[in-house]
Amino acid sequence: MILSPVKSYYSKGNAPDSTRMEIIDQLNKFQDGYYKRDPKNIDTFMQSLYSRENILILGTMPGEIYSGYEKATKLVKTDWDSWGDLKFEIDSANISSSGNTAWFSTRGYVEFDLSNLLVIPLRLSGIMVKEDQEWKFQQQQFQFDIDFTFSLIATLLISIWILTSIITLTIKTVKMLRRNS
Repeated sequence: MILSPVKSYYSKGNAPDSTRMEIIDQLNKFQDGYYKRDPKNIDTFMQSLYSRENILILGTMPGEIYSGYEKATKLVKTDWDSWGDLKFEIDSANISSSGNTAWFSTRGYVEFDLSNLLVIPLRLSGIMVKEDQEWKFQQQQFQFDIDFTFSLIATLLISIWILTSIITLTIKTVKMLRRNS
């Protein structure tokens, strides 16, 4: 099963146990907010989990780059309105730290609202900073955890086949036109 801590792909990281537990608490709050997705709680969610300084969130799509607190809030609102339920391997996340800065990575999945049959593996990594004795996200990156190797090979083979077909068709057309002239 994807969420089994026994099958974790990450090491524990180097964060002291106390820091690790504080980060895990924040990651659990993050996951809970994305599970409930209650728009009335967006301000509290953002204030308790996100730094107002130098925030950057990279979404799963190429153009999803959100810099600043207001844009980060907009991304979270959009996700809550139209995305799906997130579930991460929080207890087995890789968490490292140095002073008031920590970084983490974990795996999980998103189950989309449109179809409970559409479940896509996902990675989450980020940087947290300690502000007023609380860890807050300063950077996050969401990434679909999909191996597109087969798709790339299939696309290449189909492209070669199409190119060969076009060349063959062109040659046959030219030969036919020369015969008819």
